[in-house]
Amino acid sequence: MFLCFKSKNKNFFLLKIFLSAVMILLLFSTVNCKVTDNTENADSDGGTLVVGCDATYPPFESIKDGSIVGFDIDIIKEIAERMDRDIEIKSIKWDNTYVFPEEMDLDMIISAIPILEEKESLIDFSDPYFTMEYMLIVLSGIDLKTEGDLKGREVGVLNSEKSYLDEEYLLDYRIEGYDEVAAMFDDLRNENINGILISLPIGANIMTSNEGIYSVLKTVKSNKKFGIVLKEGSALKEEINRIIEEIIRDGTYDEIYSKWFDYNI
Repeated sequence: MFLCFKSKNKNFFLLKIFLSAVMILLLFSTVNCKVTDNTENADSDGGTLVVGCDATYPPFESIKDGSIVGFDIDIIKEIAERMDRDIEIKSIKWDNTYVFPEEMDLDMIISAIPILEEKESLIDFSDPYFTMEYMLIVLSGIDLKTEGDLKGREVGVLNSEKSYLDEEYLLDYRIEGYDEVAAMFDDLRNENINGILISLPIGANIMTSNEGIYSVLKTVKSNKKFGIVLKEGSALKEEINRIIEEIIRDGTYDEIYSKWFDYNI
């Protein structure tokens, strides 16, 4: 009887150890699942928004006094403020592959990035926050005073930009394609072409650094639209789109636009 009683006590003790181990394992698994869930929803938990930006395209983004500034930066800061989120801007190199840098834990990228339908299988785009305008430029002091005066004449356009301009609009001119901005403006100064269609930021910078040489006949809307790049399926997309619409509607967008694109040309 004594040996039998001792054996039962031993078995009961082993059973208690086993049950305790199971309970500890279940508790650890529950805690681990909760941590995983929080990580998967990091882009919607109210924490700091981490935004990538290639600061090499003024006035959209550039480095000034050691900080990234520009139109895009003011837009994304306004969006973050209305989301009640802190924001961290990280400098990146944008290579037009539309792939997020693996070494950085970014929530989004804003960097004057064109919305391309063929890239929507890789990432998500916000609604457009900017539509590019093109300047129709001629030499000052010549007998070309209106857009109509250029019809049927030679107009230079960057080859990489042709697809952003309305095909029917371009039919009004004899389009000459260029690969380099400098070569195109050289031909305009030498009167090998009569005009140039160039994107607003590039054209305005050239105009301000060559005062009196060129005149703008008109600004032309294009189909080149910029969007904020988000990870595919990002929970931030809906709220960002709502805020973009809101800042356009309440006039904040116009204030930011005037700050960066009011060239007084």
